Amino acid sequence: MKIITMPSMEKTSAPMPEIITANDAQYAIDIVKTICTEVGPGLPGSSQERKRAEILKKELESHLGAENILVEEFSISPRAFLSAYPISALFMLIAVLLNISISRLTGVLPWFTAIAALVFSIISPLPFIFQFILNKELVDPFLKKKQSLNVVGVLRNPGTKNVKRLLILSGHHDSAPENTWIGVFGNMKRLLLRSGHYDRAKEDALLRFLGYAFFILTATWFIGFATLIAVSIIQLTGVVYGNEGIFHTGMLGWILLVYPIAPSIIFPMFFIKGWKNGGNVPGAADNLSACALVVAMCRFLVKNPSYLPDDTEIRFISFGSEEAGLRGSRNYVARHLDELKRLDARLLNFETVAHPEIVILTSEGNGTVKNSPDMVKSVIDAAVRAGVPYKVMSAFLGAGSDASPFSQAGLKATTLLPFQMPQQMVEFYHQKWDRPEVLTIEPLLNVLKLTLEWVRSGGE
Repeated sequence: MKIITMPSMEKTSAPMPEIITANDAQYAIDIVKTICTEVGPGLPGSSQERKRAEILKKELESHLGAENILVEEFSISPRAFLSAYPISALFMLIAVLLNISISRLTGVLPWFTAIAALVFSIISPLPFIFQFILNKELVDPFLKKKQSLNVVGVLRNPGTKNVKRLLILSGHHDSAPENTWIGVFGNMKRLLLRSGHYDRAKEDALLRFLGYAFFILTATWFIGFATLIAVSIIQLTGVVYGNEGIFHTGMLGWILLVYPIAPSIIFPMFFIKGWKNGGNVPGAADNLSACALVVAMCRFLVKNPSYLPDDTEIRFISFGSEEAGLRGSRNYVARHLDELKRLDARLLNFETVAHPEIVILTSEGNGTVKNSPDMVKSVIDAAVRAGVPYKVMSAFLGAGSDASPFSQAGLKATTLLPFQMPQQMVEFYHQKWDRPEVLTIEPLLNVLKLTLEWVRSGGE
């Protein structure tokens, strides 16, 4: 692949406001509008995901030339990642039925039913833990495969012959299935706000309530796992020792069935919807905003090559199938790991750019994978130099991005997450309301300013 180079220019120290402007952020918003208008939602592995990637590819080609663009295809099982929810719920349901039917099944010994109930209660959280939290491909081999793709653009510093460092800017172009429960809370918020006049304080209180209600519902699921395991152990103990009192203590009654068991089964069974065609979620913020910023940064650096650090290659990557369990970035790391290590690769990933304050993540993969402290520091330093608002956080449950496979492989990576919790989650996250209208100039401009400072310093 031919690598585009630009004529040498003297480096400049112009103030940041004169370097990156609102026009660059508006260019990114216009790309998002084009994709949402011409294609719409794009679930992992769908033809719509491919069309979204094609638009981004053409934009990169217009700046870098077609010879500097690479498309890498890979196979995925689109439904495997989120299938962990209903599979875990099914195992939980089986454990519940076994628990309440013990001694009622003719010809079946109570101890056998009690052991089976305990086994299913123990294995019920495992699909969720392995598939969703740890991103292990537990169910993938058994489900239907589709094709997805990563789009990669390459730019080098003028005159660079031997690349000593690789900087990667990335986002993902696929969109998510619609989250049923967040959508319920989002619609409740809209109905309540339309029913009367609310001042800002009451609106903020309502948003916090609805956001935390979803967290409570999620927590209920984990409480359900723990409760089911506990009662199954108690029930088996009663059977083993022939103690009827202990046995009945371990049998699920109406109180535990109402809470937390029934909600713990219903919640994951109906967690998402909208699997047909490209889905229901346009994904303007999550995560076309990021892909568009990657292209906007590419356009700026091609026009202003003096900001490219010496002996450095920049790759602009739009990953596919992030919403299917980070499959695009996982595939990219697996294919290029030796090269990424040799070139001292550093990845700055963008995710859901919708709020002026930029969250810099110190960990990935639901908090299970630590990001490089040196990488995090370099991004903090860039934020300070750029004069943009930021805060530093560890990833929480549900927060996993395309930086995770890089950090997991021992590479330097982190994610910028300019997203407000729980307000924007209730407002549009993984819902049909995630349209270009939710995007504003300031968050995108802040990310561009930070990124330029990080790139021009060589990721230091």
